[in-house]
Amino acid sequence: MKYVMTFLTVVASFQLTFSQDVPAGKKPVESSVAKNKDPRFMSLLQDLRKHIEKVDALAKDLQIPDFPKGKEWFNSPPLSFKKELLGKITILDFWTYCCINCMHVLPELAALEEKYAGYPVAFIGVHSAKFENERVSENIRQAVLRYEIGHPVVNDDQMEMWRGIGVRSWPTLVVVGPRPNLLLMVSGEGNKEVIEACIQAALQFYPAEAFRHEPVPVALEKDKQVIHSPLRFPGKLAVDPAGQRLFISDSNHNRIVITDLEGNFREAAGTGRRGLRDGPFHQAAFNRPQGLAFSDPHLYVADAENHALRRVDLKAKTVTTLAGNGFQGRDYQGGGIGAGQLLSTPWDVAVYEGKVFIAMAGSHQIWTYDPAAGACSAYSGSGAEQNLNSRRRELAAWAQPSGLSTGKGQLFVADSESSAVRSIDLASGATRTIAGGDDENPMNLFAFGDRDGKRDGARLQHPLGVLWVERLRRVVVADTYNHRLKLVDPESDAVESWAGSGKAGLKDGQGLEAQFSEPAGLALSPDGQSLFVADANNHAIRTVDLGSRQVRTLALKGIPEAQGAFPPRSQRLADWPDLPTFRSNPMKLAPGSQGKLLLRLKLPEGFHYTEGAGSRWQILAGDGLPVSIAEESASGPIEKAGDLAIPLTSVKEKASGMLRLEALAYFCKDQGPCRLGAVLFEVPIEVNEPGKDAVELEHTFGDQGRSFGKAVQADGKR
Repeated sequence: MKYVMTFLTVVASFQLTFSQDVPAGKKPVESSVAKNKDPRFMSLLQDLRKHIEKVDALAKDLQIPDFPKGKEWFNSPPLSFKKELLGKITILDFWTYCCINCMHVLPELAALEEKYAGYPVAFIGVHSAKFENERVSENIRQAVLRYEIGHPVVNDDQMEMWRGIGVRSWPTLVVVGPRPNLLLMVSGEGNKEVIEACIQAALQFYPAEAFRHEPVPVALEKDKQVIHSPLRFPGKLAVDPAGQRLFISDSNHNRIVITDLEGNFREAAGTGRRGLRDGPFHQAAFNRPQGLAFSDPHLYVADAENHALRRVDLKAKTVTTLAGNGFQGRDYQGGGIGAGQLLSTPWDVAVYEGKVFIAMAGSHQIWTYDPAAGACSAYSGSGAEQNLNSRRRELAAWAQPSGLSTGKGQLFVADSESSAVRSIDLASGATRTIAGGDDENPMNLFAFGDRDGKRDGARLQHPLGVLWVERLRRVVVADTYNHRLKLVDPESDAVESWAGSGKAGLKDGQGLEAQFSEPAGLALSPDGQSLFVADANNHAIRTVDLGSRQVRTLALKGIPEAQGAFPPRSQRLADWPDLPTFRSNPMKLAPGSQGKLLLRLKLPEGFHYTEGAGSRWQILAGDGLPVSIAEESASGPIEKAGDLAIPLTSVKEKASGMLRLEALAYFCKDQGPCRLGAVLFEVPIEVNEPGKDAVELEHTFGDQGRSFGKAVQADGKR
């Protein structure tokens, strides 16, 4: 307890410092790591430098507790602050995979990982579960795959690291210094700038000999699992009754798959590559789309990680963005139009009387889109994360609403973080809880379990889907973390288990004999006789006969592979002030002709590329290049010595410009410290008259590389 209180006292002093305005004339500290000259960032960097000086003086009292033994690790073997993480700046992300705020942090961490690749900086996810289902290692493994996490993750199932450091909420980021000593703790989302400033301040403060550069061993989960399905984590479903079509949000393939009702492929909207791009089906791009709502001739899409509402025109075969621009918004009112109206992780959509209702999971609200006005606005919920009902819809509060369905004049809502099914009366706007949750205490988001019953006597666990079924006069609930489907009677508020054993698996059968794995989306067949289920972790679509409750797996046929993602080229590989830069002789091409770069990279004698460390090269993305490069030829790994030919095609008119190619290499000797080297080539290109159509780029890493400290022995000693 003394350890925790000491650290929290120092953290509080930093937070007070950070909240103060920078006095006029205060000169910011220059960053030797990156070229961010924003005055606010430089002021933050200066404050964090002072903060690190303060906490470093308490390094002996703020030693990080090591990870408990015997825990399950993902993406790496077990790691230790006494060995692999000694001599590194380590960012610990305390998260739980249900949490929308934790999801918002992951892209920020990925950007920092990309930017600080090659530095003595490591990122570790510490999964500290909220729900019982999230303590199960296999479910965490699936979450690591679903969110495409590339850093090591440990299952802190008993929350030992959480308690040992004094974490209090999800998400929390902790920065550990190279000694290894605690430097900083911040909670909530939106702290990317603070973490980056802390990384830079620590790299400036500690001497080079404090750091160790050997890469953290990585063994990615995605390389261990073979999935025999054309889908990846399908999220939501919709049906076209007249056209006999099934729409599937193939979430991790970033596309909408369209089949007939027997699973035969018809077409797909989206290339499969992540992005926010409108246009014809074969060019459009999504980013982990979720909710779908059919309204002939359109399909509305909750494009979750693009923070956008999209519309698919099924006749013109085009995709249009109705709201959002790819960046998360902090607006709780709305009223804007198009890209000017920012959204926050829309998770589901439903159409009622011409309006599109949106489960805005990121802001804990229900929004609407009015096609006539083209505007999005908040409909229900204050933005507070609670299970709070009210006669006035704007005074209600929701907890990560994730599923919508209309029926009986009501909007049924799967309120996932309160583990409840709730509803809005579409005439009056009044809200109520039908099943689950804790009506007496709106702040209680831990009233979950797996129990049939009535109202809050029943227990659900993070439901993601709801569907009103007229034939049953019930709401079918995808009780996601209980791996079941349940029926809720909105008249009596009674809940009963209907299909699924409650144990994760893939098993066909009748009713409670069948098995699902985190079912998420539901749709009713046109004849009203059966149900389609998006069985997310099984990468499958299941069907349930409403009469017999027989569960079957839909045979998907003819669905093509999604196009693979290209490595991002928006981030610099090595943003060093002293990056060695070489300018080549000009490449001279005739309009429309072919050229090529010959890349020849070498290592000093006795060195080899560090296996699994991610040595790579890329042509920097940029506008105005006088040549085009196929995306698959614009970047790649460096695994061994040898020449690489990069084809280029010149534009069809006279032009000139500068192509930039950079490379980053991790290399070691069999014995001794590892090193990091980088190089930037600048290639002037002139498109006019034919001339030199091939340019050689050659560099030996090492002369201007950098080394971070000494090698560390197996026992952690230098």
